[in-house]
Amino acid sequence: MSSKRIRHILELTVQERKEFIESFDCVICDCDGVLWTVFEPIPGIADALATLRSHGKTLRYITNNSVRTFDHYAAQFRTLGTTLTPFDIVHPALAIVRHLKSIDFQGLIYCMATAPFKTVLTDAGFKLIDGPDDPLEESFKKIIATIHDRAPVRAVVVDVDFNINYPKLMRAELYLKNDPDCLLIAGATDKVLHAKRDFNLIGPGHFLDVLQQSTGRKATVLGKPGVQLAQQVKTLYGIEDPRRVLFVGDMMEQDVAFASRCGFQKLLVLSGGATQEDMMQPKDLTCTADFYADSLADFVPLFE
Repeated sequence: MSSKRIRHILELTVQERKEFIESFDCVICDCDGVLWTVFEPIPGIADALATLRSHGKTLRYITNNSVRTFDHYAAQFRTLGTTLTPFDIVHPALAIVRHLKSIDFQGLIYCMATAPFKTVLTDAGFKLIDGPDDPLEESFKKIIATIHDRAPVRAVVVDVDFNINYPKLMRAELYLKNDPDCLLIAGATDKVLHAKRDFNLIGPGHFLDVLQQSTGRKATVLGKPGVQLAQQVKTLYGIEDPRRVLFVGDMMEQDVAFASRCGFQKLLVLSGGATQEDMMQPKDLTCTADFYADSLADFVPLFE
């Protein structure tokens, strides 16, 4: 546990506020729990984004949620008075496409993810197989015939899959075990999916753990807090001095740890998955924020 006292941004003195505001040029925000819940915008966010822009701050966005399409994100941002371009936002499906292109990947991908996620990969020219989604007869003979198809899979990709099942995990495991060169790539590795206050869902990180432990393989992670994503984001946005970037997130093990990995300043907001009690009991120093706020809306009075 860290003994560091994490200060609320509105507790700062006038001089400290000035120094804090002048310490960053770019703000990178998580989306779910920071800008909106699964269901609705968080109050005051539109004014907060407008305030940051009016003071010359560059705004970028990173999310572990590839369930939404870009058009969905663009529509969400329009309700916040913001025009979103594809360059402004990073999510695991896009990050995986960039990674696969950077290594000149050729071959078949077995993908456990949602339909919008898979569409991003196929639109980029990659060939996927998936399933089975339908229940199988409870017979070893029938199940083995389905999962042991000997398809020439060169990469297994794991993200949020609302129809995850035992045959999919066994199929992925066989591809990885049968070909030592088959890649294991992960998008979101969240153990918890925060939907709303006091309501969480099991995340894909647990299923990824099953595959890593059963195969002895370590995934390349292109979601927060992945090392590969950190490198990609700094390159993508031309970040030369990471300390001039303020990262705003609501989850400690994904957002705050990712910001630590990047060398960014870290602001935890309490409008999403983490509570003040959680904040005071970080898993390790990488999950310890520099500052906190009730929500991003606190930037409006901060600048005043």
